[in-house]
Amino acid sequence: MLRRYVEAIRAFNQVLLYIVKTKQFHQKSPQFDQILKKNEQMYALLAVCLSICPQMKLVEENVNNQLKEKYGEKMARMQRSDEAVYDELFSYACPKFITPSVPNYDEPLVNYNQDAYRLQLKLFLSEVRQQQLLSGLRSFLKLYTSISMEKLANFMDIDESTLRTTLMTYKHKTHAIDHDGRIISNADVDFYIEEDIVHIIESKSAKLYADNFMRHIIKCEEIISDLDRVKLE
Repeated sequence: MLRRYVEAIRAFNQVLLYIVKTKQFHQKSPQFDQILKKNEQMYALLAVCLSICPQMKLVEENVNNQLKEKYGEKMARMQRSDEAVYDELFSYACPKFITPSVPNYDEPLVNYNQDAYRLQLKLFLSEVRQQQLLSGLRSFLKLYTSISMEKLANFMDIDESTLRTTLMTYKHKTHAIDHDGRIISNADVDFYIEEDIVHIIESKSAKLYADNFMRHIIKCEEIISDLDRVKLE
């Protein structure tokens, strides 16, 4: 797994937002049922990505509302490390996988068509288990701006050497290589260590006041238009 969760979240958000805005124009299309199916699968994959990499600031309000309505309960279960939900959503929404190797023609009755899928599922669940080990660390880091290694190790009931390994694992798991070959961070909480003190840097998204005002202005205009069409008796 490439761990490019941020890029995946951005891509799903853009496509799902487009579908939300244009769904009404595709209702008579022969591909409408297929569009709805892919729409549901993308919401499932978006729920998985956000459970592993909580970057809600990248998701538009309309998409977020639909996501909570469809998968709010399952996202809560995934955040509680329910591996069965990860398995269910990945199996439902993952693309078709193929095996690049040549089949064994000496065994023509053996069916290998599920081998590629099982391998990808195994790798994905292995990545999920590794990410779950870091969820406790993330929750502690969000509570502090700085904390000593000794104190953090006591909170997590581990020794300091194990804590250092866990912190380096967190750094590794929250970084990925993007499509341009650059190393990017997927972390919503970052940190650095200086003289046995962990300094926490929590990313804060800028509030988009303009978009909020625009949405309410549009809603207000729609209400006024509806009122103008009402015939007073």
